[in-house]
Amino acid sequence: MAQERKLTRKEKMEQVKQAPVHYAVHKASGNNLKLTLGLIIAAFAFLLYVQTDSYTFTLDDYSTIKENTVTQKGFAGIMTHLKTSYRYGYWASNDELYRPLSLVMFAIEWQLFPNNPQVGHFINVLLYAFTCFVLFNLLSRLFKKNYLLSFLATLLFVAHPAHTEVVANVKSGDEILSLLFSLLSINLLLDFIDKGKSIKMVLSVFTFFLALLAKESAITLIAVIPLLLYVFKNLPKQKNITSVLPLFIAVFVYMALRDHALGGIVNTKNVLPIDNVLASAPNFVVRFGNAMYVLGRYLILVIFPVHLSMDYSYPEINLLPLSDWRILLGTAVYLALAGYALFKIKSKDTIAFGILFYLLTISIVSNIVVIIGTVMADRLTFLPSLGFAIVLAVLITRILKPNPMTPEITTVSDFLKNNTKIFAVAGVILALYSFKTVTRNPIWYDNMSLYLSGVADAPNSTRNHYLYGIELKNRDAKNEKDPVKRDSIYMHSIRELKVAVSLYPRNFDAYRDMAVTYHKMGDTINAFSNYDSALKYNPSDDKTFNNRGVIFFETQKYQQAMADFQSAVKWNPRYGDALKNLGSCYGTFGQYDKAIQYFTTSLEYEKDNTSRANTYHMMGITYQFMKNEPAAQDCFTKEKQAMAAAGK
Repeated sequence: MAQERKLTRKEKMEQVKQAPVHYAVHKASGNNLKLTLGLIIAAFAFLLYVQTDSYTFTLDDYSTIKENTVTQKGFAGIMTHLKTSYRYGYWASNDELYRPLSLVMFAIEWQLFPNNPQVGHFINVLLYAFTCFVLFNLLSRLFKKNYLLSFLATLLFVAHPAHTEVVANVKSGDEILSLLFSLLSINLLLDFIDKGKSIKMVLSVFTFFLALLAKESAITLIAVIPLLLYVFKNLPKQKNITSVLPLFIAVFVYMALRDHALGGIVNTKNVLPIDNVLASAPNFVVRFGNAMYVLGRYLILVIFPVHLSMDYSYPEINLLPLSDWRILLGTAVYLALAGYALFKIKSKDTIAFGILFYLLTISIVSNIVVIIGTVMADRLTFLPSLGFAIVLAVLITRILKPNPMTPEITTVSDFLKNNTKIFAVAGVILALYSFKTVTRNPIWYDNMSLYLSGVADAPNSTRNHYLYGIELKNRDAKNEKDPVKRDSIYMHSIRELKVAVSLYPRNFDAYRDMAVTYHKMGDTINAFSNYDSALKYNPSDDKTFNNRGVIFFETQKYQQAMADFQSAVKWNPRYGDALKNLGSCYGTFGQYDKAIQYFTTSLEYEKDNTSRANTYHMMGITYQFMKNEPAAQDCFTKEKQAMAAAGK
């Protein structure tokens, strides 16, 4: 029997075209491959960050979760979050942010798993893994089932080390939610364009609205989506624009809610130079030039994510003269990128799309359009880094020339073998990225590890030294039983706080916490001196008034104490400790009704059960002075319940 000739790959492909039944089999296999690749991406994302499941609350987790009185109300706090600014439950005044979606998620988590950071970390990891799965599916759709390019771009995005701040910090779930709902919105919009079902457009608008509620930076999609449709869909230019118009409904509703919550659509009055030195620029030209310098640093961070930091505040980044070479170079590079992208986008070039995606999404955090609350942060590269990942994946495939994707490639093993050279090169990059990510994750374990890393990574940041100094006082000294060793830790704390002041003499927070530390050491002279310095630079600092009032109260100078507590409450009517201390003053003066009034009000704003237990105890004693034993016993019962809830 004659042996059959082996068919060439070209002949096999021709056979497939002519045999619909075989084509259907290959199509199903292709879908299975796509699903498998998507699951590999999700698993990869999960494994990169699963170690964070055991981490504690850190940094901004305190203002949004652990010490946020609205979040701690659980389900009952959801409506308040929807109507107020981002840190309403922590600060006395409105901040410049309106991001209620993540706060609602945190409130639900607190209701179900109170004071449990592990749950928050685990949810962040799951959300990140699912978001990356959705991203791969969207890219596969845009790149017309080019699974190689989609897989590479998504893997590079997943492993990028700059994302550690987003995934390993519970608070930054706002970044993940915003990207997730943005991707879902784009997918639904494409469904509407392809199938014409109105429900898809309605859902696209709704998910885009959720993306905005998670984080305002999602608004850049209004510019990204028409560009995306132009490059990846063969639509008339007019339809590219009109397809996006319904999304403005979400923008208008979000802006209305934001205006109501903040008292204005844009609120930058609270941005201090210590947080964002660009806020102190004398004019727009100086601000623009220095913003270009910062953008240059962002580009380095995205391309070479080697030097990362939890904070870059003043004077780690300081205002430079417009003639500085770093400003000139940053401006030149960005002009070159924009020029290349605008020229090449006419031919629907994917690299040009990736560059423009990066430029558009980073524009909102560039401090050019509007001053934001920070000069620079790793987390702000989260969305823009997707553009870089796309560019890098395209460059790798263009340089190394991938083999064609044939119908017989239906397994992951075949998929990898088909382009071993490309995956070898990409594997090196991914290995480096993954190593950096996994080894950087532990800095987010707790505040001490985070602040130590900050001092090492950005030693010129006044905030890093300040945060390290107060953590020495709040954690190490508090846990030390030996008084000699404890005083040694206090002195270490003071040294760090003095470094913070030397870097920024107007750092009133550092003066205030130095005063607290001196007070703990029994040095009231230096305590009062530093409180005076804090009030010199911030005459409305409620914490300084409250803390100084405590010293007056302890030294039986009750009138001065009451004056300070009243000032604290004046500047922050929701300051639980100051309200309680004011109640103590009224109790000392025998004005028991007023004491009970302030104790009751303070309970609404106190941030932990230990503090609430203390308030109930003082209320019980006050009721005993008032000869109201039933009310006193009720307070003592609530004191025990609060202590039990605090685990004591």
